Amino acid sequence: MIDDSALKAVSSHRFVSPHYDDIALSCGGVAARVAAYGARSRVAVVFGQEPAAGQPLSGFAQAMHAGWGLAAAEVIASRRAEEAAAARVLGVETELLPFRDSIYRGDRFTNDDDLFGRPAADEAGLPGEIVASLGLPDRPDRSVRFYVPLGVGGHVDHRHATAAGVLLARRGWDVWFYEDLPYALRPQALDQRLESLAAETPMEPGPTVPIGPHWDAKIDAVLAYPSQLETIFRHYVGVGTSREEIATSLRTYAERIGGGAAAERFWRLAE
Repeated sequence: MIDDSALKAVSSHRFVSPHYDDIALSCGGVAARVAAYGARSRVAVVFGQEPAAGQPLSGFAQAMHAGWGLAAAEVIASRRAEEAAAARVLGVETELLPFRDSIYRGDRFTNDDDLFGRPAADEAGLPGEIVASLGLPDRPDRSVRFYVPLGVGGHVDHRHATAAGVLLARRGWDVWFYEDLPYALRPQALDQRLESLAAETPMEPGPTVPIGPHWDAKIDAVLAYPSQLETIFRHYVGVGTSREEIATSLRTYAERIGGGAAAERFWRLAE
């Protein structure tokens, strides 16, 4: 476990979120903790732009919208409103990077097997584009820390964000990889992801951060995404969508990795 001094070692915290909601779920406690002592904390939503104008939505995208209870015309505005509500709870700023969700990128991803399979070959340059969109100086600034998904669960957008984090780490930036929730709640999901990364981008254990005083803020932020609760918690995790059921499912995991105290755990690119 680390204390505030380790978190205060940097003055700027940048949380890379593949989609609207990933930071609240995966490291909302740390986001709230660093914001509480006045550090600049920013969430960069990577894949949050509107679908291309005039491009018909795939049946898969339409089904996803239906599952969220949102009409196509209101999806992005609704998701951005949810993100803004969560940001107020956590005390963070939000920036939107210029990329679209996988379900809006043509016909590359039209079912769950595609979505949780290998990234499309013609998107190999996306991680580099993500890094470029962050507007960073050529030399790494060690007063800045990035929090990037580990890619647990294998969602293609999360994998692209992981690869961007690896690029950042190899260029000398301080990068902590977070365990993607809800995916990490499934047995063996974390181990499987670490094993898949081992050959080319091996990870090693990084800090585990206690978040007890900020637990309620984390849960409040998760609940700020009502369009996603049914999909995440009832369909994926297999629990209900009440505050108590959601908090219990997340706390069980948080206390297990924290040795009995609620925590969020991070990984580093192995030297």
